[in-house]
Amino acid sequence: TWWSRSSKEQAQLAEARLLSRLQYFSFKGVASTSADNSSTVARVGLVPLSGKNRQINTLIIHQISSPSSVDTSKAAVEAKDHETDDQGRTPIAQTRLDMKTATDDESMISPPAPGESAIVVCHGYGAGLGFFFRNYLSLSQIPNSKIYAIDWLGMGSSSRPDFKFKHTPKTSMKNVVRDSEDFFVEGLEEWRQIQQIEKMVLVGHSLGGYLSTVYALKYPHRVEKLILVSPVGIPENPEAQMAPLPSPPSQQDNDSQDSTHTQPKDTTSPNHSQTQTQQSIPRAPPAPSSWVRKLALGAWERNITPQSIMRFSGPFGPSLVAAYTSRRFSFLEEDELRDLNNYIYHISSKSGSGEYALSTILAPGAYARWPLMDRLKDLKMPTVFLYGESDWMDYRAAEKARKTMSVPTALKRIPNAGHHLYLDNPPAFDKAIFQVITRPWDGSS
Repeated sequence: TWWSRSSKEQAQLAEARLLSRLQYFSFKGVASTSADNSSTVARVGLVPLSGKNRQINTLIIHQISSPSSVDTSKAAVEAKDHETDDQGRTPIAQTRLDMKTATDDESMISPPAPGESAIVVCHGYGAGLGFFFRNYLSLSQIPNSKIYAIDWLGMGSSSRPDFKFKHTPKTSMKNVVRDSEDFFVEGLEEWRQIQQIEKMVLVGHSLGGYLSTVYALKYPHRVEKLILVSPVGIPENPEAQMAPLPSPPSQQDNDSQDSTHTQPKDTTSPNHSQTQTQQSIPRAPPAPSSWVRKLALGAWERNITPQSIMRFSGPFGPSLVAAYTSRRFSFLEEDELRDLNNYIYHISSKSGSGEYALSTILAPGAYARWPLMDRLKDLKMPTVFLYGESDWMDYRAAEKARKTMSVPTALKRIPNAGHHLYLDNPPAFDKAIFQVITRPWDGSS
C-alpha cells in the first residue's frame, strides 16, 4: 500500500538479500571453486511450534564433509589472497544457501550429529538473525559443531502471535516479568525439542543475552555453556524496580532497541572520553533535555515502541531507519549498509508482538525490573561475558556479578567495538567465541 512500504514478500527478499552475503565470505582467505564444491551449507526457514501463529525463523549452517576442495596451505593462501578483500570476501560464492519459505519443510529440522555441538545464536531487541551475517561462516568452521540462529518468537522474521499481559495493583512485579520472559523462553524450549538438541552453547546479544540467561536458569541441563554478548539487565537500580508497569499494548497497533534506536546513556559506563576508533564506533548520546526525557518516559509507560512509531510514520519509516543505520553502522560497505537498512525496516514493519515485552522486562533507562545481578549466582554452567571496549553497556556490572557465581566465568572486552561488537569487529568477536567453545575450562579465568 501507499502508507506501508513493506509486505511479506518484501520482508523475505530483504532477509534473503542480507543472508546471501554470507556466501561470499571465505575461510582463511581461500576461495573454493564454487558454492557447489563447498562443504558449508546454510538453510533458513520457519520452524512451526504448537498453537496458533507460532513459528520461529531459523538459520542452520553445517559442514557436510571435510573442506577438501579448499586448499588452506600457506602457499594457497598467498596465491589466492588477491581474490578476497580486507573482510575476507570473495567474488565466488563459498556457501550453498537454501532459502526456505514453507513451514512444513522437514529440512528445517536438523538435529546435531553424534559428537556435534549445537551453537545457538540469539539476537537482541529490534534485531534479527541477519545481523550476524559477517560472523556465520567463521563460526561454522568451529570443529565438530553446527550453527543455529533464531529469531525470537514475535521478533525478526518469526511469526507474530498476540503478546498479552494483564496486571492489577495486586500483581507482583516478578510475576509480570516472568510471564513476559516465558513468552520467549518457552518458545525457545519447544524449538529445542523439535530440533532434538540435547545440550547447546547459547549465545545471546543484549536483550537476547538477558533471555538466554533466563532460559539457562530455567533449563540448566540444556545449556552446555552460556555466552552473554553485552547483555542488558545485569545492574541493579532501585528506582527502576519500583517504576510503574506499562499499559497493555493497544490492539489498534496490530501492526528490533538494539537496532532501531539508541538507548539512554548509562552514566556509569566507562570510556566515555575514549577516542573514536578507526571504525568510527559511536559513543553513547548526550543526556536528553528534560522535555525529551518526559516524552520518552511517557511513551515507555504507554508501551509505545520504536517499531510502532516507525509503522505510524508510514512512507517516512524507511528514512527513520536509514537515519539510524547510516550513523551507527557507517563503517559498513555501502551495499552492506543498504541491505542491513532494508532488513531492519522490513522486520520492524511486521505486526507488533514480542516488541511489547521490552517495557515489562525493562524500566525506563534500560534497567531490568528483575535484575540479573540477583539471579546470575544460580547459573549451573560456565558463563562468558563479552563487551565492546566502546560499549555503552557497563561491563563492571558483570565483573561484580562474577564474584557471586560458583561456576567458571570469564569476561573479555573486544577492541574497536561498541554494543554491536559482532558487527563492529567480526574477527576479534569470532576468535573470542572460538576460544570459549574449543578451550577447556579450568575455573581459573
